[in-house]
Amino acid sequence: MENSGATKTLGRTFGYLLLADQPRTLDEIAKDLLFSKATASLTVRQGLIMHIFEKVSIPGERKAYYCANTESWIKASLEKAGEMKTWAEVIDRGLNCVPPHNRESGENLLVLKNYFSFINWYLSDIAVQYERWKKGEIDESSEKP
Repeated sequence: MENSGATKTLGRTFGYLLLADQPRTLDEIAKDLLFSKATASLTVRQGLIMHIFEKVSIPGERKAYYCANTESWIKASLEKAGEMKTWAEVIDRGLNCVPPHNRESGENLLVLKNYFSFINWYLSDIAVQYERWKKGEIDESSEKP
């Protein structure tokens, strides 16, 4: 997660909650990961804002419990794939602003536009394909479109 701009503590907490057999309290997170309670609280709050953690209630318990939110992680990944369309549009607008005599800039932008257009085409049905994957209709040996 650090390579994506997240903190090491957020990555460690996500991994911990992902592998936990049941939701955990702030006290448990702090104790098990050797964080201060303040660090655990801040990290969990960040994870909640990013929707990679989920706050859950346990009947009869007054403390808040937390778990990893894998569905949100998948949704966020699919949204990131969708952002490629926006990049292609931004680059297209940039192409329209480049003066004709500035060939190198135009060529650079065209390379990026073509790349993002390809990514958009290739990933256009990723959500549908993922659902097919989950149902067992396709697997790793299947030929890609």
